[in-house]
Amino acid sequence: MPLLILLADDDPGIRLTVQEYLELLGYRVIIAKNGEEALQQLETYHPHLIVADIKMPRKNGYELIQQVRERPQFRLLPVIFLTQRGSTADRIRGYQAGCDLYLPKPFEMEELGAIGRNLLARSQMIQSEQSIS
Repeated sequence: MPLLILLADDDPGIRLTVQEYLELLGYRVIIAKNGEEALQQLETYHPHLIVADIKMPRKNGYELIQQVRERPQFRLLPVIFLTQRGSTADRIRGYQAGCDLYLPKPFEMEELGAIGRNLLARSQMIQSEQSIS
């Protein structure tokens, strides 16, 4: 069964492009149009990775990730921020909120794919080792 990625972005063009690319790489992708919807999808589907924008309606990416990290079952869930907010202060705030990687827009799809593979592989290893212990 393919790994599941939750993609949260309010821009329909970004959602469609990223979703299609990730599906070409063999992942299953569920989408959310805002942070609140992303939290609902998280609870329903338990994805293996979150790719989220910061600037979204109803709950921004910072709030989303903080709430994800408050849930024990999702503390180690890898998170990538894709965003136009690229200042050092924005990146620091993202890392403090709990993201694993901050990729400023515009970005290269191949880079997103490589980052996603890396984070998913590490996450799968951690889960495997925890189940053995």
